[in-house]
Amino acid sequence: MDAGRADEGERSNKSRRNVIETMRKWFVATSPSTLTSAFSSVTLGAILSFYLLGKINIPFYILTAMGIMMAQAGVNLIHDYSEFKTGLDIVHISQGLPHRIHPIINLGLNPASVKRSGYLLLIAAGLIGIYLAVETTWIILLIAIIGFSLGVLYSEGLRLHYKGAGEAVALISMGPLVALGSFMVQTNSFSWAPVLVGLVNGLFTLIILLGSGAIEIEASRKFGKKTIALMLGLRRTGYLAVAAVAFIYIIIAISVYLGFLPYLSLASLLVLPFSARLVIPLIKGGSQDKWRELKALWAGPFNHRVVILTIIVASIIIARLIP
Repeated sequence: MDAGRADEGERSNKSRRNVIETMRKWFVATSPSTLTSAFSSVTLGAILSFYLLGKINIPFYILTAMGIMMAQAGVNLIHDYSEFKTGLDIVHISQGLPHRIHPIINLGLNPASVKRSGYLLLIAAGLIGIYLAVETTWIILLIAIIGFSLGVLYSEGLRLHYKGAGEAVALISMGPLVALGSFMVQTNSFSWAPVLVGLVNGLFTLIILLGSGAIEIEASRKFGKKTIALMLGLRRTGYLAVAAVAFIYIIIAISVYLGFLPYLSLASLLVLPFSARLVIPLIKGGSQDKWRELKALWAGPFNHRVVILTIIVASIIIARLIP
């Protein structure tokens, strides 16, 4: 009897471990580090509402952040499924140049389940969008439809990222579009402030994609995927990345000048030298021999974005508390 109880307990523990491991795999599959894109833009829109109009609805902010992060996680899964089916990610990872964990190739998740989960996350995010539109303004629904359409068409249907438009789509959708939507959830009104300030996050997304495009350049060439890195070459892509870094900080300065951000936000300029350093491998050229440096170009902007977001949020809170 004791042996039977021990076996039953062991089976229960094994089942529990399997559940935890499955949950861990699905969490990693969504590429959680990339979700800072969604979180940052939502936060920028909400904090601008607080700074410019003194309005912030915390429950709406939380719902917006949840919805957008679920949408981005869904798009990530759909994208990984698409790249697996084309064979591009298989070739790229086989070359020993991965920049993040692939849910199907590395984690062994079922391809159909990955695709289905991606669309389920988009549906759940859409339901949140509908609720927020009912509670605020119908324009939120329009913004959500545009964002979801761009997210899906990025990888499926028109496959925009194979036609040289992927980076531009990501810049717009993960920057100004999300920031504007978040701002309008809070205010029910349009403003150019979230559009301009949202470009900061959008440009970081562009830099990240330039980095991943550089890492995948050989696989992209083989499969006809027209990334900016492939079309321009690594050196000119590097110059574009330098320009993107410069524009990030120029936009922050312009936003302060226009009154969209407080003067304390200029403290984010201290991050400029570190951001500029990330793009050096692109200017030097070479993807195979500079893989670690190029991977840093893909990963680094996530950290820089969070630092700048923290500085902006802190500066706005201080400005509101000490007019």
